[in-house]
Amino acid sequence: MSVLLPHFNPSPAFQAGLVLFQTGLFQDAASKFMEVLQQAPGDPDALQFLRLCYRRLGTVPKSAKPTLVWQFPPDQTWERDWIRALLRDVVGVEVVDNTWSHLADPMIVVDNRLVEAKTPYYRRAFEQGCRVVLLHLSDEVFKDDLGAYRYCDGVIRNCRSDLLAAHRDIFFFPLGYKAGFARTETPKSAADRKYMWSFAGDPNKSTRAAMLNAMQKVEGGHCHLTSGFGASDSLSTDGYRALMDDSVFVPCPVGWMALETFRAYEALEAGCIPIVERRAGLDYYTELLGAHPMPTVTSWDEAAQLVQSLKTACQIERVRSACHAWWQDYKHRLGPDMGVFVKRVFGAETP
Repeated sequence: MSVLLPHFNPSPAFQAGLVLFQTGLFQDAASKFMEVLQQAPGDPDALQFLRLCYRRLGTVPKSAKPTLVWQFPPDQTWERDWIRALLRDVVGVEVVDNTWSHLADPMIVVDNRLVEAKTPYYRRAFEQGCRVVLLHLSDEVFKDDLGAYRYCDGVIRNCRSDLLAAHRDIFFFPLGYKAGFARTETPKSAADRKYMWSFAGDPNKSTRAAMLNAMQKVEGGHCHLTSGFGASDSLSTDGYRALMDDSVFVPCPVGWMALETFRAYEALEAGCIPIVERRAGLDYYTELLGAHPMPTVTSWDEAAQLVQSLKTACQIERVRSACHAWWQDYKHRLGPDMGVFVKRVFGAETP
């Protein structure tokens, strides 16, 4: 993922490596670049040239589709269905590793909770010439150790950050929906839904109390309040989907820490109208998704007023249809866009 610096001051070992590289002595050049890295771990230019050496020496056919390597059981992964839907035309076989040992070239590795102890796996893949895209999940508070990034050709991750957004080899994608949530049926129209708005979840988090207080002013709402995330009084996935299917508006207050929440995408998936939050100076959903039709508010009183301002069923259905159509189009573009990113960072030889 390193970008070659236009003006570097190479050490003698680096200069020797460049000469060897230019004359095609890639194994010897790799040794020189490794020597540089022993003195300066993480040196971006040495890492980049070392990667090029390994590519030249590689014997694995470059036409293979990437292997999708799960570093935790997919059946325990909230994003399982979402990831598979997006990558269905990009990857070949799937491997459940969960031991940080499986290597393939090329491969997309699904991982989360990155710590320093995981970095050697990515370095080993790098040193053996494997092309790697890391699909990094759940770094909501930006506390994960990103040391593995330097050994990857690219990173696909959720939880957008301005600190990382400038890097051309990092691709951001939305949280998506919970495994088991997606359906193939056409969503109901607004007129056919039982509730004007609904909320299911723990009321004692973030801005949820303010949201509930404001939305109670809107008639036709329904709440299923729980004692905590994943508590015994929570709705099942099917029960939650059924509630969404019968709701027109779904207020989507801040998640655990970030403005983004699975609830917004699950509302879109069910054909609802999500109402999302923004902050002064941070319109997170627009920065991540581009222009979108989801109602976006700075206060929950504003949300209640917005719902009440839509006087006719026709106006409400127009907004609901716009959200649904936009989401379908966005999903259809996102998977191919991911594929283009993977192809670029892996090199033109990868389909």
